Amino acid sequence: MQIKQITVYGIRLPLKQPFKIAYDTYEDIESILVRIESTSGEVGWGEAVVDQHVSGETWRAARQVITRELAPLVIGRPIDSIGAFHSMAEARIRHNPSAKAALDIALHDLLARHCKVPLYSLLGGRYHARLELPCVISMLAPEEMARQAREACDRGYASVKIKLGDAPELDVERIARVREAMAPGVALRVDANQGWSAKQALQIIRQAAPYQVEWFEQPVSIENLDALARITQATEAVIMADEPIHGVRDMLEVVRLQAADMVNIKLMKSGGLHAARAMAEIGLAADIPCQIGSMVESSVATLAGAHLAMAHCNIVANDMVGPAMIARDVADMPGNETHIELSDAPGLGIWIDEDRIRALSTFEDRID
Repeated sequence: MQIKQITVYGIRLPLKQPFKIAYDTYEDIESILVRIESTSGEVGWGEAVVDQHVSGETWRAARQVITRELAPLVIGRPIDSIGAFHSMAEARIRHNPSAKAALDIALHDLLARHCKVPLYSLLGGRYHARLELPCVISMLAPEEMARQAREACDRGYASVKIKLGDAPELDVERIARVREAMAPGVALRVDANQGWSAKQALQIIRQAAPYQVEWFEQPVSIENLDALARITQATEAVIMADEPIHGVRDMLEVVRLQAADMVNIKLMKSGGLHAARAMAEIGLAADIPCQIGSMVESSVATLAGAHLAMAHCNIVANDMVGPAMIARDVADMPGNETHIELSDAPGLGIWIDEDRIRALSTFEDRID
């Protein structure tokens, strides 16, 4: 059985409310969905959500890379050519991880559907019973962030993640106000999205010590892994690396430098499930727990990450909150706003609404 046709859709996913982080504010999400069809008529879905601040990709550039460089590599090949695809893709074009992730996810989904098993079965089998989701709060005034944290606790969330970094002089107050508003036992996590200098990070981490922050994510610039290592080694707080960690080589560098206590793996940074699984294995060997993160993706890429998180013992947390933030998704997520429960349905385990995709589409390309 071979790959017969690939269709590429460019869609805009409206957000329920603007999402502000240290380096940008988003009103909607630009997504590229990839539909792979085999000669027997089976279909697999993948997704690319770019972040030009992290991977250097843009929506339009990713479209060209997928349609002109990557999709032609798999037309006519067997449906289980995942490893071969990555070898060919790396030889064809450097970097562009989100574009590669779209094909990788679609190939995994197609193969799992053909085998009539849930995707997590191909990734090692079910390890976790279900995946608890955090409530993510974007950067706002301290009192508004506190109000939203209080509501999240009332709705049953077990953890709250707050975005910081636009005004370091306010960030300790934000942490304090949020912690004071939260119910006892609910975890508080902080993500600065590169918004602090090394000195600011150490100062804020020290001042925030009374507020029991579970971990601090990416306090400093993507370009400065040495500074992240200095912070990690200078404090007893748990430090998570995110934006600088794109693949297995970066994971090895984290291990070599002792640059982080945890790593946030994102399929859009790693090029998909193939490398992300290897990264989690490196973390396991080095005693570095991992989280599966998100670029605020639709249910397609979110569920791909969820299947990997479900299957791997070293993936201890997730940040797959895109569908909860999106006003109009392309499929219905399993579970509810506080957790994901995966069934034994084949592949990603969801039904994709192709009419909804076409209604959201800005462009459509076909490769055969």
